[in-house]
Amino acid sequence: MRYWLIGLVFCSVSAIASCPQWPLVIAHRGASGYLPEHSLPAYQLALAQGADFIEVDVVPSRDGVLIARHENELSHSTDVASRPEFADRYTKKQVDGIWQQGWFSEDFTLAELRSLRLKESMPKLRPQSAAHDGRYSIVTLAEVLQLLNRHQQQTGVAVGIYIETKHPAYFAYTAVDVKGNPVQQDITELLVDQLRTTPSLPAHIYIQSFEVSNLVRLRQQLLPAAGLPQIKLVQLLGDTKQQFLQPKDSFSEPFDIYGAEQGLFPLGLLTAELRVLLKKGFHYGDLTTTAGLAAVASYAEGIGPWRQNLYPQIGAETPLITQAAAAGLVVHPYTFRKESQYLLSDDKQQQMSINDELNWIFGRGIHGVFTDFPDIAVQARADVCMKKAN
Repeated sequence: MRYWLIGLVFCSVSAIASCPQWPLVIAHRGASGYLPEHSLPAYQLALAQGADFIEVDVVPSRDGVLIARHENELSHSTDVASRPEFADRYTKKQVDGIWQQGWFSEDFTLAELRSLRLKESMPKLRPQSAAHDGRYSIVTLAEVLQLLNRHQQQTGVAVGIYIETKHPAYFAYTAVDVKGNPVQQDITELLVDQLRTTPSLPAHIYIQSFEVSNLVRLRQQLLPAAGLPQIKLVQLLGDTKQQFLQPKDSFSEPFDIYGAEQGLFPLGLLTAELRVLLKKGFHYGDLTTTAGLAAVASYAEGIGPWRQNLYPQIGAETPLITQAAAAGLVVHPYTFRKESQYLLSDDKQQQMSINDELNWIFGRGIHGVFTDFPDIAVQARADVCMKKAN
């Protein structure tokens, strides 16, 4: 099996008898349930809470530096809208085919981005995090890697990094700056260059993407050329039920394939197994079939499904976990949150807590979970997976 038993040094074999796998706890944007997402303190808190991996989304600055942001549009998570010196950067752009208005990372130098202050992206939902608005600044991927290296040196605990490339086809082909000039930034290559030149990388690294061709390119070309074949890849899956299709939304289909189909740019590298699947209207559901999972296994080590697609309610069957395992793939669903609007119900329509859901899915053999609340997942794992066998 292609997963790591992180944190099991002091556990006997019988201690995980109630869990088919030892599930990884992946801190989604850091401990983002408690502090503004992708802030250095949010990452530090996730480390203190015992996360196995820190997840970092990356987008570029105008001068080609990868920064930690969930999206390239900045107004939801920074104070950019209240900064008069940046009023002229306000614009409208089509990101992955969907029109957005705001301020975008590719229109700011790193120095300008560092001057922005972070804020909670969901202030009504998380007022305790919003109390920290204005205290922290944007960090770079390089700084997160440095944080993990310092943490290992100081504690002896090796925590992995889970990096998501945001909108690679957009930045390479369709993005324009605030003046209308092509951006043409290859963030996948920028990422590999950063990893290649970092002196002390984490022992365990995943790279994930909602797009397909950049992962194939990483596997076939960029990672081997950089001497980094050990890095593992995960195919993120948006909605597999075709509820969020272009032109209204882009959450049901990979933009690199959709954009190539529309003639916006050339189709990137694909494996032979993927090319067999291609058809007009290709969507994420096609990757969850037997042939689709085999195609993913030709370039990646895992899948990252939206948990509402993986199982609509607690107690439902989860055949995709078994099917993915048969294809040699790990399954890391997203995102586990404790607020009521994110909770699922059981077959009696009773709303279940995050603890109930984690306890159940750990017992189903899930390989890892993305969560805004690493401490809750770490404790649930201890409760479920470390019980002594009878």
